[in-house]
Amino acid sequence: MKLYSEILSNVLKILLWAMVGLSAVSLVTTIIYAIDIDFYLDYAYSYDGFIDVSSSVLYYIIIVVFLIWIFRVHMDLKELFPFFTRSPGMSLACMMIPGFNIYGIPSTYLRIGDQLQTVTATNKHGKYISTLAVPLIIIFYVNNIFTRVLLKDSYPSDTQLLTQNSLLILTYVIYLVLVIQISSGLKIVSMKKTTIDTEINNLPEDDWVSNNLIKDTTDSTQKA
Repeated sequence: MKLYSEILSNVLKILLWAMVGLSAVSLVTTIIYAIDIDFYLDYAYSYDGFIDVSSSVLYYIIIVVFLIWIFRVHMDLKELFPFFTRSPGMSLACMMIPGFNIYGIPSTYLRIGDQLQTVTATNKHGKYISTLAVPLIIIFYVNNIFTRVLLKDSYPSDTQLLTQNSLLILTYVIYLVLVIQISSGLKIVSMKKTTIDTEINNLPEDDWVSNNLIKDTTDSTQKA
């Protein structure tokens, strides 16, 4: 079957790779700033300004694409696993509502991970996703708090700047890994479902035993 999230998964992976790259370059310029401010002003300052503007624009694009993507991921989950408990609308609420998303963000990824672990072919994908769910929300909020502290500080230290850049890179890398694992897991399950459906359609109409046997297998896979 065609996945609702397939195209956006590819787009989001490209955007996150770009953000990881920009964040890595920003970290390098911050290291240069900490080591030799004169060299930074002569050679890296202009690049730093471009990186900041590009990162800001890319950040808001990623937010919009991500929210549409997570909605469509849950459409796929409902299609592949009819008994999956979280609706697409609820997944958006879990991501967007302040305070509630402390629970909503990790629980969303934990449910996706647990569901993918019920399928042998995607068990490893599910474990990766579940493992990253809690660290993601911790790093997400630590980074937000740290950023607010920096904004109030007129002269942040080199250590503070380096810590902020490192937290940003780590956050984007975790999101990138999650997108890769979720999109790959959904694709595998989708291919398995397509294969089973094709086998059912190719069976002779009078082959009652085989038809019902495969149908039971399909139902079991979806309930899992």
